[in-house]
Amino acid sequence: MNVPLIHIRAQAVPPLVEVQRGDGVSDTFWLLVRAEWGSDGRVPSRSILVPVERFLSRLSWLPPACNRYRVGIDWDSRAEELIRAARSEREILTEILIEGNLPRVDVDARLAPGRFRRPLRPFQERDLDHVLALPHGANFSVPGAGKTAVAYATYEAERLAGRVRRMLVVAPLSAFSAWMEEVGLCFEPVPVVSRYDGTAIDPNAEVLLVNYQRLIFSYSDVAEWVGSAPTLVILDEAHRMKRGWSGEWGTACLNLAYLAQRRDILTGTPAPQSARDLEALLDFLWPNQARRILPADVLLAGIAPPEAARRTAEVIRPLFVRTTKSELGLQPPQYQAVRVPLEGLHADIYRALLDQHAGHFDLSRRDRVTFAQMGEVVMYLLEAATNPALLAAGSSRHDPIQFQHPPLEVPPDSRLADLLANYGRYETPRKFAELARMVEANASLGRKTLIWSNFVRNLETLRRMLRRYRPAMIHGGVPSELTQPAAPETRESHLAQFRHDPQCMVLLANPAATGEGVSLHDVCHDAIYLERTFNAGQYLQSVDRIHRLGLAPDQETRITLLLTSGTVDDVVDRRVRDKAERLGSMLDDRGIVTMSLPDEEDYGPAIDDEEDLVALFAHLRGDDAD
Repeated sequence: MNVPLIHIRAQAVPPLVEVQRGDGVSDTFWLLVRAEWGSDGRVPSRSILVPVERFLSRLSWLPPACNRYRVGIDWDSRAEELIRAARSEREILTEILIEGNLPRVDVDARLAPGRFRRPLRPFQERDLDHVLALPHGANFSVPGAGKTAVAYATYEAERLAGRVRRMLVVAPLSAFSAWMEEVGLCFEPVPVVSRYDGTAIDPNAEVLLVNYQRLIFSYSDVAEWVGSAPTLVILDEAHRMKRGWSGEWGTACLNLAYLAQRRDILTGTPAPQSARDLEALLDFLWPNQARRILPADVLLAGIAPPEAARRTAEVIRPLFVRTTKSELGLQPPQYQAVRVPLEGLHADIYRALLDQHAGHFDLSRRDRVTFAQMGEVVMYLLEAATNPALLAAGSSRHDPIQFQHPPLEVPPDSRLADLLANYGRYETPRKFAELARMVEANASLGRKTLIWSNFVRNLETLRRMLRRYRPAMIHGGVPSELTQPAAPETRESHLAQFRHDPQCMVLLANPAATGEGVSLHDVCHDAIYLERTFNAGQYLQSVDRIHRLGLAPDQETRITLLLTSGTVDDVVDRRVRDKAERLGSMLDDRGIVTMSLPDEEDYGPAIDDEEDLVALFAHLRGDDAD
């Protein structure tokens, strides 16, 4: 008796797998096929078309189901190759994790016949050697260590070896300029680099740049480009997709992984919140293998045990390279935590807000508000700790605040709500006064100052307060010339002003808009944080805007943290330090720990870590008081 068959055929362009129902296949089995891989809408249908990435990611159900329903499989050669490649990668990964030792690579010999011309520093050559010994590699070097140059060298070596013919770089918009500038320094002749804006892809593009958000909206076009030729896919600032299948960016990247001939990730902060952040990154490099790689307790919900970071580092060590801060030959930054008192009307407002939100900690675990809702509470507390005027109802996030000088006396028996609505008439927040003093001192010495704040209205207010220093400014409301080339002011024009105008002594920056890919170390050596969130990765990235490869050996870099005593600032400071400790342990890089300890921190939420939540509730209860 003949066994009924399903026929599986794969095609390259567009990258799809067709599953055909053969004679005798039961309705029950075919419904299962359609449930697992999806329907293309044709009813009735004896075949379905499945994206390659979905087919491979949901393949494990098929063998046991075929045994149960006594159905055979007729594979075509291309589909068989897909399966063999997936099986081979699992075997290679097992060997790497067990053996640990990778073969040496003659980097000079690999690159000599090609176009790569940029001299590499010894630590970059070491990293390239390790990455090329892997079929897919991770570069966790600190920002400014030359990850882009190493990535271009990896591409050229793999192209010369015949493994790939082109490269896709998924990166934030702010990193595009680095990829565009670096290609001219690395290659002769220079390959065609194209920035994808959602229209037709340049047919001459050898290197295609796409940002994470554009990848979501134009996934099918990008996937077809990747699948139509052997392609190296690189995720730059890969921590942006750390939510994996639970996030849109992560889902698009994980699907794209199945189409790439080679996959690499670049990020200086691979686990900005916890070791669990590595799951999505590893699943991109080695699809569906992260849960086999990482220690089980790292993947559990809740707080991982303290030794989890150390054990994670031991497990993944063969899979990544890392150049540390100490290897760059830079002077360590000088850190200073400047505490200002919580006093006067400011103290009344903050304590009233604390009382308003204190009821959250009485909720049961099941009924407790979500991370997103608690993130709103964090932002309210951060606003209150720095500038209570931000809390006034009906205020625009872009309107600058005018602090009156001299301030008015607070009328007796005033309602707090009325005082809050007119806060700027009665007080100037102590952080603003202290910041103005620091900027004046720096400017008198000819030192430019980079000022960080998470709140646009703070930046707009400082732009008015510090106008004598002709401040440049970057936040979400300032467009990029990549998206609005005709805009009168762009992020690029403000950066150029800060870099080249000797009268522009201040850059006002939002971490979410001035992160990856922006280098300011050649003109600025002072950074001041008006406030920080719990996002340790964002903080570490921002420090590296002015402390990176290329600084003179004797250059002094100063980082100042402004903290309002007795507020959420203290909670954030402790939590960011804890996270940096763990990241430093995991990557065996004490330099990261030093970066976050001033005595000795989508793209992301204000709070998304269980321990952050514990610390926040302690603050609401008043348990964190010294």
